[in-house]
Amino acid sequence: MIVGRSLRSSIGALLALVTLVVACAPTRAAPAVQSKGSNELEAIVAGARREGELSLAWTPGFLDAPGELDRHIDLFNKAYKLNLRVKFTPARTASENAARLLEEVRPGEASFTDVFLGTEAQITSLARAASLTSEMWTAWAPNVGNLKLLAPGGTAVQIQTRIPGITYNSQRLTGGDIPRSLNDLLGARFRGRVATTPDVSTLDRLASPDVWAPDRALSFIRRLAPQIGGVIQCGEEGRIMNGEFDALVYDCGSARAAQLKAEGALIGWSVPSDAAFLRYLYMGVPTRAAHPNAAKLWVNYMLGRQAQDLMFQYQFADHHLLPGSRSFGEVDRATKAGVKFYELTVESLQAEEARGFKSTAPEIQTLLLRGLPPVRR
Repeated sequence: MIVGRSLRSSIGALLALVTLVVACAPTRAAPAVQSKGSNELEAIVAGARREGELSLAWTPGFLDAPGELDRHIDLFNKAYKLNLRVKFTPARTASENAARLLEEVRPGEASFTDVFLGTEAQITSLARAASLTSEMWTAWAPNVGNLKLLAPGGTAVQIQTRIPGITYNSQRLTGGDIPRSLNDLLGARFRGRVATTPDVSTLDRLASPDVWAPDRALSFIRRLAPQIGGVIQCGEEGRIMNGEFDALVYDCGSARAAQLKAEGALIGWSVPSDAAFLRYLYMGVPTRAAHPNAAKLWVNYMLGRQAQDLMFQYQFADHHLLPGSRSFGEVDRATKAGVKFYELTVESLQAEEARGFKSTAPEIQTLLLRGLPPVRR
């Protein structure tokens, strides 16, 4: 018994000594965990710092509300601890901007913008011509984690969800006169009172084999043509409010109408029950961008929550698939109400081309715009 107690005492003393030694030993810092792609991100930030500036140019009416772009620029610089000079120049329509980018082929000539902003149609044509940088976004860009946001090959990234529909003058159109479908616009009261966009954006997608297919779409377009009285660009919705036209189809998205209503405009909006679309704004970096590192950082910044919240504050739009999205509710409510959305993406357009589908956009544009006054600049 005495031997047992002695042994237990010795073991206890030894454990106490070990504990004391461990406690007094110098503490080692835990090894730093290197986040995925952080080295590449740091290199891109360093490259942007050397470039010293960023040139942006796209269609008026997008991300350029008074004060909006200035706040984005400030947050962008703070996000990367930069002090870049960022210059924005209003450009033409997305289709015209894409054509301009395709024409910039002289050696050594920089593109007119470091960041291209457009829809799936322009991104597809530019990617086909190798005019956009193919980037491994998920390897370094912390805000680009959802693969559904990427165009094939990483040539562009979705930054905003848009729901094109019908913007109308809510003072002239009330009750049963409100157009809630495309076919409603064929009524006699709308003859010459409907406007469309210069590139008949979205109307051309009716001919997709996954939507109405060419025969039905062209038949509808021929009946719609007498109703079209003019062309309106994004940002010119005041021409609906002042009564020059009663409606615009397809418009620049529900968010644009919500923005104007919040400012007190007498304007309404509806999603066509017979052809509803989800469309996305994409950003890509031209292969001839003068400041490619700064451009890549700008795209990554636009997908961060801070930028998305600021976008929604000014434009009532963000990307509905990003965590914390404010516009997710709009898409979700419409879907639960029975609206069937067709998604317009680069992938869907490329799939159509692979099946041999040829766009009817030129024919639709000719049918709708023939004899109309020239587009205002």
